[in-house]
Amino acid sequence: MYYKKFLLLIIFLFLISCSTKNLINNKPSVSTVKGYSNKGFALVYSNDLYNQKKLSNKIEERSLIVFQKNIKTDSQVKITNILNSRSVIGTVGKNSIYPSFNNIVLSIRIAEELNLDIDQPYVEIVEIMDNSIFIAKKTKTYDEEKKVAVKAPVN
Repeated sequence: MYYKKFLLLIIFLFLISCSTKNLINNKPSVSTVKGYSNKGFALVYSNDLYNQKKLSNKIEERSLIVFQKNIKTDSQVKITNILNSRSVIGTVGKNSIYPSFNNIVLSIRIAEELNLDIDQPYVEIVEIMDNSIFIAKKTKTYDEEKKVAVKAPVN
């Protein structure tokens, strides 16, 4: 008699303690590697700045080399003029000492291509990660593909 009550109690506790599990498979989150990104004022290189000891290294006038303290040497960076949205891809040169107010030191060529206002050289710097870009090679379009493109209805 007692064993029937005891058995019913165990079955009751077992049923109460069982929980339903969500069977929804969540895809694992893909973590994207984000590079350095910053907005701020740039310093346009001139020989006067080097002679006044405000800069510790020289930049050639026609080079695409920039100085940036927070990005590894020989990394690619995209420099964008925020006022007119023009951008240039440059390479980070070896570490240099420059005023801490400025985020980056640009060559004269980069400043000209961006149409930077020398009085307000406000730029955005984005590091280009090695895995984020690719270069497409030439491809061949076959005759079958050309025929499909011609037959496709276009409204």
